[in-house]
Amino acid sequence: MNLTKKYAEIGGFLIFLVLYLVFFNIFFRFEGTGYPFYAPGTLIFAFFGYWLGGHLYDRYLR
Repeated sequence: MNLTKKYAEIGGFLIFLVLYLVFFNIFFRFEGTGYPFYAPGTLIFAFFGYWLGGHLYDRYLR
């Protein structure tokens, strides 16, 4: 299966999204709530991963 730019961007988006949410839920757990919370800037960080995935694809795999 050939890696296309679209898959590299989506992969970067998902990896950065998961890492950001895991980081905030582990290190900034609030007392009294058992539910994970939405961290501000999650989508901004995930879109950075989207951009980085496309940039790395263009630079190294094209």
